[in-house]
Amino acid sequence: MKKGLLAVLQRELKRMISQPIYLVMTIIIPSVVIIFFATFFNQGVPSQLPVAVIDFDNSATSRLIIRNLDAGQMCEIKYHLTSYESAKSKMQRGEIYSFVIIPRNFEKDVYAGVQPVVNFHTEYSHYLAASLIMREIQTTLSSLAAGADLKMRLLKGEDSRKAMAQVNPIAMDNHIIGNPLLNYAVYLSSLMMPGIIFLMALMCTVYVIGIELKNGTSPRWLVVSNKNIGTAILGKILPYTLLFSFMIVISEIVLERIMGFPNQGNPAIMYLGALFTVVSYQAVGIFLISIIPSMRTALSIAAFYGTMGFSLSGFTYPNFVMLPAVKGFTYLYPLKQYYDIYCNVQINGLPFSHNLIHFAILMLFWAILPFVCIRKLRDAAVNLNYMRD
Repeated sequence: MKKGLLAVLQRELKRMISQPIYLVMTIIIPSVVIIFFATFFNQGVPSQLPVAVIDFDNSATSRLIIRNLDAGQMCEIKYHLTSYESAKSKMQRGEIYSFVIIPRNFEKDVYAGVQPVVNFHTEYSHYLAASLIMREIQTTLSSLAAGADLKMRLLKGEDSRKAMAQVNPIAMDNHIIGNPLLNYAVYLSSLMMPGIIFLMALMCTVYVIGIELKNGTSPRWLVVSNKNIGTAILGKILPYTLLFSFMIVISEIVLERIMGFPNQGNPAIMYLGALFTVVSYQAVGIFLISIIPSMRTALSIAAFYGTMGFSLSGFTYPNFVMLPAVKGFTYLYPLKQYYDIYCNVQINGLPFSHNLIHFAILMLFWAILPFVCIRKLRDAAVNLNYMRD
């Protein structure tokens, strides 16, 4: 009987081919994730969000506001209502995200120099939708106010350049870096797509080792590896390392070439970072199934650990404003290092030398975690001391 690394690889490939669950974990789920994010967020940002308006003024100016809002990208004036109660009821039923109340004498107050108050109500538990609507309404009202002020100054005989300087004393020249189109998919998909694949790499590692312990086939696994636990682990997880790394590269190509996400740096650095991150998550999976040789329990902890990484990686909530006690825990997640590499390479175009620290931290996962628990895993594999759920 053949023994050694090649024999373990051949054994694992036969297991992968013979059981559909391996195909589901390594190919089908990552492919579904890529297709989902590539198609579901193809518009970039939500648009035509339903809004109601209550126009108590019914003037040319108030109707101009309504037309401008309806003509914008974000808002669709779906209802013209007559009372606050009816608008509130529709918001509570989820028919609209926001509603605007234009007061009586609005036009008269605008041109008389009296500051009218436009009431804007939004359901901010839907953070993205409410933020987009609020920004569009504020932009529309600010533009209208500036236009009315400019018109009044010109009627009083002021010079047009001086009048414009008074209306808009500071001109803004905005430069949006990394996401110039304000594409929500660039923010979300760039990390969620590879992040879920990394999570699958973690779960798969726990499963493929845990199933050996659970089914009592681990002694055979060790015999094939010539009783070398290091060879056994390497031969078992190497096919999955290659498969998940390949799926991450495919996701990066889809993001850049098909979805048109910006990339200012060298893609090879991102591909290498993806490989290092996959291996780091596999190291975490080996650690978990070794210290807790119960597949169901280890899978549950792996799922909890993996999903927490999305919050602690820094892409939803900035790391530099986290509590000091929490900030240290972020380094326990390979996804944080991958996100830092992404920001350095794809957004800022920095070379490999600026990412050495992140690659070094990722290497520590593989250099430390498996060796801390490798003896415990070998004992569990030899003695079949699988923890029953």
